[in-house]
Amino acid sequence: MAFVKLGLSLLLLVLIHGVIFLSDPVLCDDEDDTLFQGINSYRQSLNLPEFTENDNAGCLADEIADQLEDLPCDNASDYSFAPGTTPKFSNFNKLLHSCHINVNNTVDGVLMPVCVPKLDPTLVLSNYTNSQYAKYLNDSSYTGAGIASEDDWIVVILSTNTSTGNFSGVASLVPNIMVNYMVALLFSLLLVFLS
Repeated sequence: MAFVKLGLSLLLLVLIHGVIFLSDPVLCDDEDDTLFQGINSYRQSLNLPEFTENDNAGCLADEIADQLEDLPCDNASDYSFAPGTTPKFSNFNKLLHSCHINVNNTVDGVLMPVCVPKLDPTLVLSNYTNSQYAKYLNDSSYTGAGIASEDDWIVVILSTNTSTGNFSGVASLVPNIMVNYMVALLFSLLLVFLS
């Protein structure tokens, strides 16, 4: 009976640890949500479909916002990239890797950083809808967006629904992780029952 309780305890511990490890809480900033809603309202006014949230593009936007956080606003446009160009981040591939994004799935995407003191919502939205970025917001081939902000910087990444611009990830690690947990669980139970 003690072995069964120990085995069930181990199973519960593995399952709880697995749920905590695999869960990916989404933390949204008010600035990000406000801009996302504003951009979608703008697109609605043009009779374009709303953007859907692209979690991978959001992850990359967060990584890039972290990179820009301490930089002055003077050179914001230096960090944008349009389809077919390469971003000016020396560690861009590392940023993609940390978000589990395949570089081939970003070719048609657009990175649009803006720097606005205190991220005033009206100025931020205006910086997207009344600038060189408006042409991308007006383009129906872009279907998704990821948004993140840090200090005075806010980053929007637009994605497509094509394989060359959907920011999809590399092969998932989740099945491998679950297999490892199951092997560890079975091995633990075997040790408990054999002793």
